[in-house]
Amino acid sequence: MSTNQLFIADHRQASNYARSQGAQPAELIDFGDVTDLELEILAELAAKKVHATGVKPELGMVDVDLDQLLVVPDAVTEVFAELLNLEDPEGLDELITEWADSEEFEEPRQTADRLVKQVASFAAKIAAADEDSRLALYFLNA
Repeated sequence: MSTNQLFIADHRQASNYARSQGAQPAELIDFGDVTDLELEILAELAAKKVHATGVKPELGMVDVDLDQLLVVPDAVTEVFAELLNLEDPEGLDELITEWADSEEFEEPRQTADRLVKQVASFAAKIAAADEDSRLALYFLNA
């Protein structure tokens, strides 16, 4: 069983955690078997939902020797944060359904619902944080 995770940290904290040299981040979502590819698909769908153009959904590599640790680009984090303020109240449910029904997503809709809402909440925390904190969303393929 996989234990993929998405969490809030700065670069140093994320790298130490991925190397098992640091504490587990306080803000962590267990993604189970949901992969980074599936998160990228969510990012692509979310960008369309908030009408963000030019946003590349690909997660970025953090360190050459840490291929299991990826960072969510700032533009994608902003897109995820915008999901909490959609003009259409049904927009979030539509996005969740679209992601849950995608070919790559093999989990139940309830999992998609939980993950989308948690990701949006985490992204909103980063968007509201002081820029000097250098926090970001990190995805760990465990």
